[in-house]
Amino acid sequence: FAVSEAYIIRDGKIAEPVRGATLIGSGAEVLMNIDMVGNDLKRAQGMCGSLSGNIPADVGQPTIRIKEILVGGRGGALK
Repeated sequence: FAVSEAYIIRDGKIAEPVRGATLIGSGAEVLMNIDMVGNDLKRAQGMCGSLSGNIPADVGQPTIRIKEILVGGRGGALK
């Protein structure tokens, strides 16, 4: 999974941002490792291409904390 915005959490505080990162694992692994969900749901509207043309689409997600995941990227892997 490509990550658009992510941060390392150290000692319960948000630390440095993770840039150019990719989360390594399956969707099921990520879902099982979510241990906190924020109350800051953000939604965006757009269009999704299909064979019959563009159709309206809506996406959204609150901030989540994943307690453990392998992170890869240009600087190597973190766990």
